[in-house]
Amino acid sequence: MRSIFKFTVVSLILAMLLLGLIGCGEEESSNNNINVSKSAYIINGTAQTLSVLDIAKGEMKNDVMAVGKWPADIKILGDKAYVVNTGDNNVQIVDLATIKQSGLINTGDNTGPERIAFLDDKKAYITCLNTNSTKTVDLSSGKVTKDIPVGVGPMGVAVANKKAYVCNSAYDFVKNSYDKGTVSVIDSSKDEIIKTLDVGTNPLEALTVGSKVLILCVGNYADVMGKLYIIDSSSDAVSKAIDLGTTPSGFAVSPKNIAYITTFGGLIAVDINSGKMIHDASSPLKDFSGGSGIAFSSDGNAYICVADWQGRGNDKLLVMDASEKLVATYKASGGASIVAVKD
Repeated sequence: MRSIFKFTVVSLILAMLLLGLIGCGEEESSNNNINVSKSAYIINGTAQTLSVLDIAKGEMKNDVMAVGKWPADIKILGDKAYVVNTGDNNVQIVDLATIKQSGLINTGDNTGPERIAFLDDKKAYITCLNTNSTKTVDLSSGKVTKDIPVGVGPMGVAVANKKAYVCNSAYDFVKNSYDKGTVSVIDSSKDEIIKTLDVGTNPLEALTVGSKVLILCVGNYADVMGKLYIIDSSSDAVSKAIDLGTTPSGFAVSPKNIAYITTFGGLIAVDINSGKMIHDASSPLKDFSGGSGIAFSSDGNAYICVADWQGRGNDKLLVMDASEKLVATYKASGGASIVAVKD
């Protein structure tokens, strides 16, 4: 009887230890349960962390890893994410299978990197606000290969037709005002500026859709409202300039070629083929008010960050379906403001 009792106690202890080990293993490898093939990756600017939404499961995991100081951009290439940290003068490379840092690109002391865009899987461009330049980076080595002088206050960057388009915000710190915004066009074969285009006040973001380059000018946050410029990359000429009638924050283009632009009052929308407003500042999609970062998945769903900059914990990620309806809301972490989608 005593032997049976000893065996039972030992068995229970072993079972408890085994369960404990299994539990620890699940906790440590929880990031591996994320569906790498279809996820949204959210930068929480105040918390300085990364959150991940498993789109297939509808599960949000907050604060899965730390990012750097003043994160300003996240872009995905293959199975890696690139997080631009302005305050740390670097770009973190994140392995999406493990949600762990796998590399680091240093842009140099006091360079203030802002945005990143990829020419291909071998080369990237990083805008650097403090040095009024754009860095070219060899992605295989993670090393800066060239520093290209551009305009004042470079921010957004996009690549089309083997050229990089850099937004120069032209903020004058002495006058505390904005000069004329421009876009520097860089020939990727020589990494030299071949043209400079005039655009509106404070161009901050850029993206490409086919041969079109879209430039979002935010305005001066006072009496000058935002504009959306469309550049034809074959001629490097502005084909459309669309008045937005409000101060925009971020933008993304749906699979139907509709540019959705986040504003304090809600989402506004522009047909980038015709240049016509679909939802203007007087009739925005108000379910998505206060949004900043926005990204689309291939099924037409949009993922929109709404940051609570007052620190009350109301940061969230909203999901809009292809019919422009709010279909899901997820709690995010402090300062959720930038999002990228892999699907």
